[in-house]
Amino acid sequence: MIYLLLPVFNEEPGIERLIENISGYFTTADQPYSIIAVNDGSSDNTPAILKNLQSKSNLPPHQQTSRCYGGMQILNHKNNLGLGAAIRSGINHISSVIGENDILITMDADNTHPVDLIPYLVKNIQNGSDIVIASRYADKGKEIGLKKLRKILSRGAGLLLRLFFPIKNVRDYTSGYRAYSGKLIKLASGHYKDNLITENGFTCMTEILIKLSKLTTSINEVPLVLRYDLKEGKSKIKILKTIFLYFKIILRLKLEKL
Repeated sequence: MIYLLLPVFNEEPGIERLIENISGYFTTADQPYSIIAVNDGSSDNTPAILKNLQSKSNLPPHQQTSRCYGGMQILNHKNNLGLGAAIRSGINHISSVIGENDILITMDADNTHPVDLIPYLVKNIQNGSDIVIASRYADKGKEIGLKKLRKILSRGAGLLLRLFFPIKNVRDYTSGYRAYSGKLIKLASGHYKDNLITENGFTCMTEILIKLSKLTTSINEVPLVLRYDLKEGKSKIKILKTIFLYFKIILRLKLEKL
């Protein structure tokens, strides 16, 4: 089973298309999958869209089509709590049902992460990796449509993280598009319990990677072409606040005994 975790906040313009693309891929691949969408207090029409898609996944087998979304589940936050809180809710739920031979994939819900990378992530996990990162900084990876300031700040944060927390084979510490082995998710759940994800903002992806790197060395990257030009809706990242949070998490994790 492949679990896809989608943290969702005000993604009305593109969430249906993304889930249709995911469903289309898995139907063609003839691969069992389940979508876990965490609605993080959306104030637009996103909850209604998700509910409609979920209803299609619950049709009787003889009524199902190739767009039935693989047993989609929705976890709801009443208020917007942040990316970290959404990922935490999703992983807490998935860790209770995932098997050691299953795979968890996390990806953004704004159409910047291409569905056609899924088979490469899956293949690497099946070949023995515990974490596979869709990386902008791997060979042949790149960013399209990202403003120059955002690109500079992103690379600067990456350099700092590699300096303080060097992880073999890893260049992209902040990408939210990743695959994890079920074995690692279950190990991390037992080891860290409720403390795997304590960050509520975008820095949660860095926290997860650094903590999981203490439990496995089997980590690699596949190239990601980040299509920020395809993003629908405004960016939810507040640049100055996020920079401050990266400095804060570097200091905190250095002081903690992981």
